[in-house]
Amino acid sequence: MDQDQPFSPRESANPSARQHIACFRKLSDGILASAALAAHDDRPEVAKAELARTLKRAAPALGIRRSAYQILDILLGLVRPEDFAAGKRPIVAISNDRLMQYTGASIKTVSRCLKSLVEVGILAYRDSPTGRRYVYRKHDGTPDEAYGLDFTPACFNLDAFAVLADEYRDALNRERNARRAVTRLSRAVIDLVEAAGPDFSDYATHAEKLLAELRHDPEACAEWLQALYDDVLGVVENRRQEKAQDASKEAEMSPAGGQNVPHIYNTNPPPSVFSRNKRTCSNEQEANLKADNGFAVEMALEKEPCGAGSETQHPNEQAETVEAGHAGASVGDRLTQSDVGNLEGVSIGLIQSACSLAQTETNARFKSWADLCAAVEDLRLLVGLSEAGYTQAVLRHGKHLPAACLAVVAEKALRDSRMIASPGGYFRAMIDRASDHKLNLKRSLFGLAHS
Repeated sequence: MDQDQPFSPRESANPSARQHIACFRKLSDGILASAALAAHDDRPEVAKAELARTLKRAAPALGIRRSAYQILDILLGLVRPEDFAAGKRPIVAISNDRLMQYTGASIKTVSRCLKSLVEVGILAYRDSPTGRRYVYRKHDGTPDEAYGLDFTPACFNLDAFAVLADEYRDALNRERNARRAVTRLSRAVIDLVEAAGPDFSDYATHAEKLLAELRHDPEACAEWLQALYDDVLGVVENRRQEKAQDASKEAEMSPAGGQNVPHIYNTNPPPSVFSRNKRTCSNEQEANLKADNGFAVEMALEKEPCGAGSETQHPNEQAETVEAGHAGASVGDRLTQSDVGNLEGVSIGLIQSACSLAQTETNARFKSWADLCAAVEDLRLLVGLSEAGYTQAVLRHGKHLPAACLAVVAEKALRDSRMIASPGGYFRAMIDRASDHKLNLKRSLFGLAHS
């Protein structure tokens, strides 16, 4: 027998295949195929545990659900393991009325479920002349006369059922991986479009259309989104290279790049706008400021702008201190004058008292700005913000303001998930408000600290 084709009728015209089927049953190809398998004496010897495990794995692929699956489980529990040995017949003698009592289904539902199990090649009808189901056994336990529901077709189709169960499991795994890929690629496309600028908004619209049209086919949707993401990535990379080439050409064409043009060095530094009302300091303080620029920035940010027992510092002097502390630092570490205004009134002590849940969740303590910046990666993963989105914020405002905003977003999301539907979008909105000088971070922190 071809094990890959378990459901095709076999010897359906053979009278021996129909002699154990009652005349009141309406015959079908599946019933005749199961009866033909049950009429063979060369039944393969299988173990009951392996048969039960394979049938339950293949049940979803065979369309066996709800009451039919419950009845199959009852029949597997009633059949004896020794009846699957060679020379015996695995028959279950249980009436439809008893199955109706066990399952709570109607008598018609029980009959319909048994017929479905027969047609898929699991059972075969072995009806007695009177229509009753019973098993008479000898003294050694072997069946002498048995009529009921025969598991012989399942023994023949066991290998085919195992292949069908593996294929069904692989299909479920592919669908699950495709759904994960759809979620990942859709977020990646949106983040890439937001980082690239409004010129790429059509790609985001296209991604939303793909999600709406192919929501019932996740594998095809994942393939289309992957192609769309590669297209956006290629266009963004080409534009970046074009801008770099244009910048290099302008540098080559500028007079400053000529070899015969003398360089004019201005030995007198221009007057600073922050030089007014500048306080004098000793040579020792100037030496310490030049020796540890990063520490000066930390101290400038950790110091409270106002409060009892603290010295009041003029805004111009504060901006000058931050500017001097970041001389020669990288772009991500610089703090512009606008960022000083956004962080006005914000201290690391205020952030520490306001963001208690964020510190507990990330297992960190915001005792200094360095500690807050070190916990940025955990906070970013906590709110679901992409690395590209946070890098863009650092390029615009340095590392301190985005870190403080990220801590506020994480704290609000942890306190009430319904407060912020999209933490990543909330963070980007805070960065945009900071660019427009409309961010009031101090008010948010005070509200969290006192709530």
